Amino acid sequence: MNIEIIAHRGFSAIAPENTLAAFELAIARKANSIEFDIQLSADSVPVIFHDATLDRITGVSGKVRETTLSQLQTLNAGKWFSDEFSQEKIPTLKESLAILKNIDKFLYFDVKPHSEWSDSEVADFVNTLQGEDIPDKCVITSFNDKFLAQVRRLSGDLAIGHIVANLETYKTQLARAVTQGDNLISSQYRVLLENPALIQESRSQGVDIVAWTVDDPKDRQKLIDLGITRIVTNCLI
Repeated sequence: MNIEIIAHRGFSAIAPENTLAAFELAIARKANSIEFDIQLSADSVPVIFHDATLDRITGVSGKVRETTLSQLQTLNAGKWFSDEFSQEKIPTLKESLAILKNIDKFLYFDVKPHSEWSDSEVADFVNTLQGEDIPDKCVITSFNDKFLAQVRRLSGDLAIGHIVANLETYKTQLARAVTQGDNLISSQYRVLLENPALIQESRSQGVDIVAWTVDDPKDRQKLIDLGITRIVTNCLI
């Protein structure tokens, strides 16, 4: 069984999450795929960052969506992790893709639900991916159904996945994925361990499963024993 190891926000156990350093290390350590978070700056530039607010990572207050790119790029995205990474900035999508497109399998875009996108902003995003000639590597995932609908409307060649964190949402989103022809559910891994029948139920309807975020080797093995082959991890275990 071929297991696809997906580096969560890059290799975030040994480098600050969602930075170019984390992406470079994930590729150097032979991750098959990389997952990362994306949202918009105040001036509509896609940047790689998880939280709605800047505090945890940069030590500066404010919301990403209310901060311009030039302001974001003055902030430090690595020093919180260790002094070794004090040169790391918040990367834009475009500069990240120069590294990310070298990944072997897939890029999992986790588009944050706290960032609303206009149709023109989504069109620019889709055009960026097509301009890099990597649509076949891209999997667009989000808790935000509106964003997924916008992408689906603008691009028929990007794979779309639904992120779920509990059993109730899993069942709702599985039905939605089947109806809309999407072929992936990205599930919090404990949901799968507690409800293993979901795995066959999903696959029988043409929907595959990614399990996140699995850092315990015992949990990883249980998931593999259940037939899960796509695993998001911080540790590249």
